[in-house]
Amino acid sequence: MAHTTTSSRIDTRIDPVIKKKAEEQLTQHGLTMSEFVRIVVTTVANHGLPEYYGLPNDQVVKSLAEVTDDLAGTTELKSATDKQELERLLSE
Repeated sequence: MAHTTTSSRIDTRIDPVIKKKAEEQLTQHGLTMSEFVRIVVTTVANHGLPEYYGLPNDQVVKSLAEVTDDLAGTTELKSATDKQELERLLSE
């Protein structure tokens, strides 16, 4: 007797522009939308979501606090007026 495989179907609604952009990216990597969704769902089923999924890391939280303080006027963010100054600030 042959072994039969059953499968479930997942349907979802998404903006057509987003779908097209995603399909273009996936095609560049040799994947179809179905293959990608299958990979993602299987990974979540077997390993769960990454610990960081949906949560900002410490660096993002710190950056948001800096922007909030700058907007509130309590501190001033560093800024650059040219490429060399920006590179210097980024290397600090």
